[in-house]
Amino acid sequence: MKKSILALAALSAFSGAAMAQSSVTVYGIVDVGAAYKNAGAGTLTSLDSGLNSTSRLGFKGTETLSGGLKANFNLEMGLKADTGANDAAIFARGAWVGLSGEDFGSVNLGRHKSLTYIYGAQIDPFMDGLLGKTDLMFKLNTVRDNSITYTSNSFSGFSVAGQYGFGEKTGDATANRVTSVAASYINGPLNANIVWDQMKDTNGNLAVGGEKLLAGVSYDLGKDFFGVKLNAMYEEIKGSTSLTVLKETKEQLYMVGGSIKDGANTFIVSYTDSNVKTSTNANSSRIALGYTYDLSKRTNLYASLARVENEKSVKTLADLNGATARLFNFGIRHKF
Repeated sequence: MKKSILALAALSAFSGAAMAQSSVTVYGIVDVGAAYKNAGAGTLTSLDSGLNSTSRLGFKGTETLSGGLKANFNLEMGLKADTGANDAAIFARGAWVGLSGEDFGSVNLGRHKSLTYIYGAQIDPFMDGLLGKTDLMFKLNTVRDNSITYTSNSFSGFSVAGQYGFGEKTGDATANRVTSVAASYINGPLNANIVWDQMKDTNGNLAVGGEKLLAGVSYDLGKDFFGVKLNAMYEEIKGSTSLTVLKETKEQLYMVGGSIKDGANTFIVSYTDSNVKTSTNANSSRIALGYTYDLSKRTNLYASLARVENEKSVKTLADLNGATARLFNFGIRHKF
């Protein structure tokens, strides 16, 4: 009897250890709010999903292997919490598997967030949410299909990353190819990074808006300075006008902003300017304000407003060329 009990105890301990080597997490965000838009074609009020953060459902996991290696995966879909619909591609927000190690960093294969998006969101004072989020004006290319993504470990605050997207066109390895590299330095309150990204078109030429240089910096002044955090970002975009007309286009974007964190309250502001160098009357600018209130670690209320001024040849966030966009939203977000 004692031997049976000991054997059962040993088996239970072994099973617990085996289970500890692997884990799968289900996570997500449900975000719904009301939105108002007046942007040249009349006013529109609506109930929308993903105003603070994109509503989503995801699965991620890791397994500890020998030699300090880990196997990792991530599957993430976008959802419309106002209608219950999902993205056309089931896991449009990410679908990859890879390995990571204490010595070399991580390598992931599949549909992965772009480096411009990853590093841009780190600097964005709106944390890629609300009406001030960077990618409403900056061209960050949220995800990259058919990609291999490498991220190094941090060495005294420095890290590097690289991403290669296969074009998958028979007989032409250059067509549709994506190449991206990044470097980052994080040390206490300072976060600085730079990303170079290039995308080819189906003919192997530089795609429309296909070359980007993104640089950003943020600095957290801390509680002694009322929880103020300062942010700045620059993006330069080059490319051809179309597949057949290879005239170069060039656009420069600037963002300055900041936030104040006071307990459950966060106040956010940013100013973004788009300057198109190779077209006339195509510039635009945006001023955005945001506020969030934390009901708990997982649930918050939010509100934001923005005003976008457009020159007569552009309609950034507007319905008509030259129109001024006036935008407002508020809602609730829950993370799980």
